[in-house]
Amino acid sequence: MSIHEDENLLLQSIYGEYQGLLRRIAKTLHVPDMELDDVVQETFIAYFENYSLTWTDTRKKGMLIKILKRKSIDCLRKNGHYEKVSLNEKDAVNEIGLLANYIITDPLDFILEEEALLKITEEISNMREEWKEMAVLYFLKQLTISEICELLEIPGTVCRSRIYRTRVCLKKILGPNFDA
Repeated sequence: MSIHEDENLLLQSIYGEYQGLLRRIAKTLHVPDMELDDVVQETFIAYFENYSLTWTDTRKKGMLIKILKRKSIDCLRKNGHYEKVSLNEKDAVNEIGLLANYIITDPLDFILEEEALLKITEEISNMREEWKEMAVLYFLKQLTISEICELLEIPGTVCRSRIYRTRVCLKKILGPNFDA
């Protein structure tokens, strides 16, 4: 077999292994059924063009999910289907916790991650409203500063200032092991 044939087999195996998982996650992110295949395909294309095919399974899966999340958000924005989530509801945090289930393979890691997520969720819910908003958008949903500015209709300097204050607050509450 040639190098080209080996690469094609590797691409096919990665696609076969993760396409079902990515479709399920896209559904939980409320991607319309008509757009599911496109979002999953765009995710694989972005991965194949920019990342290594020889990464560990955990690293591949994590990057594919991260790309899928961004592609899903883009799809929902493009089609005007983006649901607004109240920052007082814990649903947004629960969905993020659901995504963590697909990345973690060791049960002990899952328990520790769940405990950390619950502690972070609890602390975020007790923050000032503007900091809570930043914690959800920047740290949990991983939106960019420009995306947050556009969404909240605030200038970049205000956004960066709020992110900084939120990060300082989280570090005080969660201790030195917290890396924001």
